[in-house]
Amino acid sequence: MKPLHLITKASAVLALSLAACGSSTPALSGAAYLGAIAHATVAVYTLNADGSVASEPSTTTTTENDGSFSLWGALRYPVLVRVSGGTYEEEATGATADLSGELNAVYLSAPSQMVVSAYSNAIVSDARAAGGLTANNVSAAMSRVDAFAGNIDVQQTIPSYVAVGASTAVTPGAIMALALGAESQSRTAAGLSVAESTGNIVAEAANGDTLTQCNAGAGDVAADGTLAAPATANCAITVGAADYIGGARNQSGIASVSALNPVTPGAPSTITVSNAACRDRITLLTELFGLFTNRKNDVQALLGNGVTASNWTIYAGSGTWGPYAAVYGTISASSCNDDVTTFQRELVMAVENYWVDQGINYCHHHIPGWLPPTSPAKFRNSTPGSTSGGDSSGMTCTANRKSDGSQSLAALPQEQINWQGADCSDFTSWAYDFAGVTHSDGNLETGIGTQACSTGDDPLVGKRQAGVLLDINQNNIASLVDHLRPGDLLYITQTAPVTAASAPANVAGGYIVSHVITWTGKRFSDLRNGPDGSRYDPATAGQRGSRLGADIASYLKSTDPNHSVLPSDLGGVDKDPWMIIDSHFAGPAYRPFVIPSSAMNADWYVANLSHVRRIIDADSARTDPVLAPLIIGQVGTTNGEFGKVVTFSSPQSRASSGGFKLIYQRPKKNAIPTCYSVTN
Repeated sequence: MKPLHLITKASAVLALSLAACGSSTPALSGAAYLGAIAHATVAVYTLNADGSVASEPSTTTTTENDGSFSLWGALRYPVLVRVSGGTYEEEATGATADLSGELNAVYLSAPSQMVVSAYSNAIVSDARAAGGLTANNVSAAMSRVDAFAGNIDVQQTIPSYVAVGASTAVTPGAIMALALGAESQSRTAAGLSVAESTGNIVAEAANGDTLTQCNAGAGDVAADGTLAAPATANCAITVGAADYIGGARNQSGIASVSALNPVTPGAPSTITVSNAACRDRITLLTELFGLFTNRKNDVQALLGNGVTASNWTIYAGSGTWGPYAAVYGTISASSCNDDVTTFQRELVMAVENYWVDQGINYCHHHIPGWLPPTSPAKFRNSTPGSTSGGDSSGMTCTANRKSDGSQSLAALPQEQINWQGADCSDFTSWAYDFAGVTHSDGNLETGIGTQACSTGDDPLVGKRQAGVLLDINQNNIASLVDHLRPGDLLYITQTAPVTAASAPANVAGGYIVSHVITWTGKRFSDLRNGPDGSRYDPATAGQRGSRLGADIASYLKSTDPNHSVLPSDLGGVDKDPWMIIDSHFAGPAYRPFVIPSSAMNADWYVANLSHVRRIIDADSARTDPVLAPLIIGQVGTTNGEFGKVVTFSSPQSRASSGGFKLIYQRPKKNAIPTCYSVTN
């Protein structure tokens, strides 16, 4: 394809000399792209103040072979530019296609140049859906679509191309080239029309997504306290971007989606703590309380795409999930250099304790400090259902945490709900980020499918996740519990398996991974008898200041054959369970992790445990004679019904007919990846 080239010095001289001889120069230039659209009709219509379009164009022209066009006369703004007809070469496939339908762009004032594409078409479609092409509707749509595409002006940015495989700086032109490739990849792979693909851009932009990140998280809390499968949100263009970057026709010069992630690093912190704090989360929290509070009160969100240092707490333009998390700097203590591993583990636990104490809710938000607006209704919805947040039925927060931070076993009226919080996979990503542990690797993915399954070079989203996966599951947890370490992440599947009639068919009989919890390395008695034991008093579970979830008794009752266990019995000889932290029910809290014994059956967590991710000191697992055979790695990639299907397993599972494997794929076209736990 041929990009629209800038005028060279020689051609500029020629243009000036021709103008001196009486020729005219164009008032404005532009280009039309899906790839470059040749021989298309370009018609310009004046817009009225009420957003209505003039019945006849004020001027027309035709595009050249490279998609460029020139307009020869003064225009009266605002205007609608319509491109119809013509042929183009698909960015993603190289196939020649005819433009079916039309592409539109709208300009409220004179631009430097006009660029008409599926993205400008999305601006027009978005504004029309809001009530018409008025200045306010168009401005709002521009803000959303420009932010989605990478904070560039999609209606004035000419794409810049390089040879396939070459790398270049991340410029607006390179981002535009990637955006065009992503749309083409998404549309052609799914067999969509331009209008349908435009609708996908509008939907993702409205939800606060970007080319590199799509809103995704854990499943909803069901009535019995378990979790349903995660929603398969519309991530069509984001999926297309990942596929296009890894494909054979990437001419954007951007080789990784991570190159596009806006980063606002929190300042690294070099601290001095006592020797005791290096190995003790309670002392560490006390000594770092001021630092944690400063980080909490600082900007929690990535800046850019409309998010600023002054509006991040209430910014509505990111959709119902709110802005993405900023990247915090590392926290290092020279006084703990003799055992950095233990310090980091205790640091993560101190961070999680700090956030448990904040009394935040279980909400499908990326950052805990974001307060969604009261209107429209989708921003403050506590009705269980889809987690996509794309409409008024999508759950935003559970109705079990009061505005004062205390928990309720009964659902609350809307006006009493705490609307700030994070779901399970957002919370684990946030804790490691807040502690600065994943600073160099990039934050853990908040989508539960990728956070749970991705290891090594990820062929679906192009982002490596920190740490290693370990095949510690429901069958071997009793014998391997002593090998778990504080901060390890344990992944839990939904209760019901995928049925034989489910799509994709290759995961029939498997379970979707839908939840993640943090291993604390502490039993209930350790906590109850410790220096801050009052926070673990079962009599005050769920109250402000308690770290125990109000739903703690239900976990124990569901595992006791005689239904006789009460919260006050937790300290009994056979009722001293390990304790984990998760964001569930009414938000982050400590809950029991009951491993089978003669006294009690396995609880919900243990019965549905899929595997473990270790982030801190992950390399040591590779040399541990017990853990090395349990390291889960990528063993195969095939082409499935909806794209690549990646299989992971451990050497031990591959040698056993009853072992487990993970299947990582998209459950439908253009969906976010899902992680399935499947028996061999």
